[in-house]
Amino acid sequence: MNQQSNSEPDVAGWAVECREYTRGALTTIGEREDLMQTDPGTASRIVGDQLAEWATYPELSEDEWARAHSLLMLFAAEFLISAYGARWDWLVDASSPLGGRWVVTGFTHPLGQETAPVDVGWLAHEARINGTFSLSHVINRAVDLSMIRVFR
Repeated sequence: MNQQSNSEPDVAGWAVECREYTRGALTTIGEREDLMQTDPGTASRIVGDQLAEWATYPELSEDEWARAHSLLMLFAAEFLISAYGARWDWLVDASSPLGGRWVVTGFTHPLGQETAPVDVGWLAHEARINGTFSLSHVINRAVDLSMIRVFR
């Protein structure tokens, strides 16, 4: 994790690293690196299908699950950023071993109302535990928790 000189997390650096990671993953599967920014729906469908297939392999090691978790978290976050005008931020949390959590926040609400930050890392973890390891599931949970929907 990038640190600024005052020991606060480097949010801008984190956001750049996350975007570069997702761009690299897209090119690895033969897609345009900017697909998540230009067509987040298509990108999330393609990556979601890849992750769903990968998650069915019973012999995944813990390292492979950690990578799958990172991909799920980062692609969900990049979708939220591209589709809803959100951004990464650091939320101080004394209960966290790191002293805080990376969250996606600042969603554009259609009626201008305040939205809530979303811990996509936790949502990816929750998805694995609950057997709902799916990009669309994590995105939908994030949208629900962010309170950006006007109608249910």
